[in-house]
Amino acid sequence: MTASFIFVARTRLLCASALAAGLVAAAAPAQAMQADGAESAPTAAPDPAYDEIIVTARKREENLQNTPIAITAIGGAQLEARGAVDLTTMQNIAPNLTLKTGGGTSGATFTPVINIRGIGQGDFTINTDPGVGVYIDGVYLGRSVGSVLDLADVQRVEVLRGPQGTLFGRNTIGGAISVVSKMPDPRETSGSLSITGGSREFAQVRGSINLPLADNLAIRVSAMARQRDGYVDALQYDDFKLGGEKMWAARAALRWQPTETLTIDVAVDHTERRDPPAATVALQLGDISPGQTGPTGPISNFFNRGQGPAAAARLPWISADAPRCATDAAFRNSSLSCYGNAWLAGTSGNNSVWQDRSGNVIRPVNKLNVTGYVGTVAFDSAIGTLKSITAYRKFNSTFYGDLDFTPYSIFTNNNVPFDQKQFSQEFQLVGSAFGDRLDYVLGAYYFNEKGDQAVDLLTPGNVPAGQAPALAPFLPYLQTTTRTIDNSSKAAYAQLTFAFTERLKLTGGLRYTDETKDYRVVQTRAVGPVQSATGTQGTKIWTPMANLAWQATDDVLLYATYSEGYRAGGFAARFTSGLISPLPSYQPEYVTSYEAGVKSTLFDRRLTLNLAAFRIDYRDIQVTATTPDLPGFVLNLADARFTGFEAEARAILGGGFTANLSAGYTRKQLTSVAPGTVSSDGTNAAVPITTSSVLPGPTWQLNGQLAHRFELKNGGRVDTSFDVHYESRESNSVANYDIIYQPSYAEAEARIAYTWPNDRFTLALGARNLFDKQYFTTKTLSSASAAVYGTLARPREVYAQFTYRFGS
Repeated sequence: MTASFIFVARTRLLCASALAAGLVAAAAPAQAMQADGAESAPTAAPDPAYDEIIVTARKREENLQNTPIAITAIGGAQLEARGAVDLTTMQNIAPNLTLKTGGGTSGATFTPVINIRGIGQGDFTINTDPGVGVYIDGVYLGRSVGSVLDLADVQRVEVLRGPQGTLFGRNTIGGAISVVSKMPDPRETSGSLSITGGSREFAQVRGSINLPLADNLAIRVSAMARQRDGYVDALQYDDFKLGGEKMWAARAALRWQPTETLTIDVAVDHTERRDPPAATVALQLGDISPGQTGPTGPISNFFNRGQGPAAAARLPWISADAPRCATDAAFRNSSLSCYGNAWLAGTSGNNSVWQDRSGNVIRPVNKLNVTGYVGTVAFDSAIGTLKSITAYRKFNSTFYGDLDFTPYSIFTNNNVPFDQKQFSQEFQLVGSAFGDRLDYVLGAYYFNEKGDQAVDLLTPGNVPAGQAPALAPFLPYLQTTTRTIDNSSKAAYAQLTFAFTERLKLTGGLRYTDETKDYRVVQTRAVGPVQSATGTQGTKIWTPMANLAWQATDDVLLYATYSEGYRAGGFAARFTSGLISPLPSYQPEYVTSYEAGVKSTLFDRRLTLNLAAFRIDYRDIQVTATTPDLPGFVLNLADARFTGFEAEARAILGGGFTANLSAGYTRKQLTSVAPGTVSSDGTNAAVPITTSSVLPGPTWQLNGQLAHRFELKNGGRVDTSFDVHYESRESNSVANYDIIYQPSYAEAEARIAYTWPNDRFTLALGARNLFDKQYFTTKTLSSASAAVYGTLARPREVYAQFTYRFGS
């Protein structure tokens, strides 16, 4: 009996038992109400916990409505009420945020693509920095891999929009996402247990317990496990679906308060994932030229035309019907002997066969292990709160990508392994002076990371003619490219807020960053010389900000902000035809942001309305493209201007109804592009990139929720909600190929939950992607593999959840 089977069986049994108990218990109050003949009455206001959200976006505790920046925050209770699974839920809440999984060529669901206000990261390679910073309990995550955090035992999530170059620093030019965990509380024992089961083998268990050990000492332990089946068939395998998930995670935190002025927090967390590859399907194969009428791609052409390795090693690495497969488009797209559209399987299947370095067929499992340690010491002194945050985190992973989507060995790249470890230290002083007219935040920060990414490339058709006889015994393996990073960053920052009056405040901030990036890339083949290249890059930069806030009335706050930020530069990552010397590099990119906003609480707190408008000047944009001098690398090739706005509203409608709405609009206009720039997608699909080209990302994003609370006479309540998320049409590449445009789409969620009178039990039924909308989270055109492919979003998922709570 396999571990997977045991996991599913046990979880199903737990779900069945818990739901049965919940239904039996639910019958008691229902019968009591019928016996009384009493009617239930709706409340005037749903969950009052929405009214007061405390955030720490500016390194001090502030009421959300009194914080003069564009920020969305949601508490753990509200995330639970939405049935949130992981961090991707936030794109259905915060405007101008997109958070997609399974992006690019990774083939893994734990490599997200995150953008705020149209700025983020499109690649996952270890030497590509994020454009949106993700933080867990104040600790920056240096790589995008593994940053799709589970939302178990979370106090709140904050989404900060716009560059955060002063308090957060490098690589936050789009914004930042801050996840704050629940901390131990020595006042009482408390905890919760949640069991969920649903369609497509969805099974999840989450639990947490808070245990006081003394009057000033407590420990909090939380754990979770989740598994759900895939939804795209791997057609060349028996009983194998793509897009599934199997993971578990645990966290333990200890809080000690030896004195009234000293708090020491220590925490450790660990996550493991064992997933099949992402739910990716082919959309076009063999020929990706505009209109699909040109020659096949460079690597697939070896297979279709028969120009692969030396004659002694050709079969099975070239088509049996070469060269007809290359010259006859109709035959290529109808014959399974060719690399072409005959292998397309629609949106329900994938014909990939995954292989290891030795060419053995494998049943791929994408693995991720993440471990983190953090120690925080806070001391309240006469000059303010002194805080030290010391953290060490690491992850190791392996994931597999077959990018030709056929049983043939044409183009496969496997990340074996992809590892990173990081250490960070931050000191903060947060205080006030001059009768609280001056608030200040002073800080110093150090960050160091080391990492390795080894990519095995299986492309037998790309073997150089001179090396073909020697490499023939090792085919389909061609080469391994190993990328190694050693990055360090040192920074100091200060932010001061002066109150001219009780209602008018001016904030100024400045950060100095000195960072160094050491990069080494090594390319090895089974025979022949080892190639290597190194690069070192340093950046020293000041990033300022200024903010003017006016509390016009007790309920209306107006503000204006100027801020700057940058994303670090780097070096080329991919070399399918051998290393280039000197190593191609690119410099940092910069943003200057102008923003004005209003935060208001109106009509006796029945309406909360927050608005923000912005303009971003985006300089030296890092673009993957081809110029007359360099083919297909990341270069600083363009400038742009982004303009847009965000609106967030919460309205208490009466009769127990509440509406939550958000809208985000971003217009992205390229203002200059280096002459001669074309897309990096090969000669048969190259298109010019000009100021008329459209940058990736939707222009419009809308979120809406209608919720209702029905208070029962027995003290219980019924909560229902209906959520809708909409994104407008978008291109997945600045090259703007029609085939990789994502049409506009909307998806919905629904949930109904009954909570017992003592607030200890909740039984919920819900559905994600309620109307089973089919859409792609990402689409990619790859000239290297002559394939166009996309990752499908999860289809409709219906679930039942039973939650038990104890303590407050």
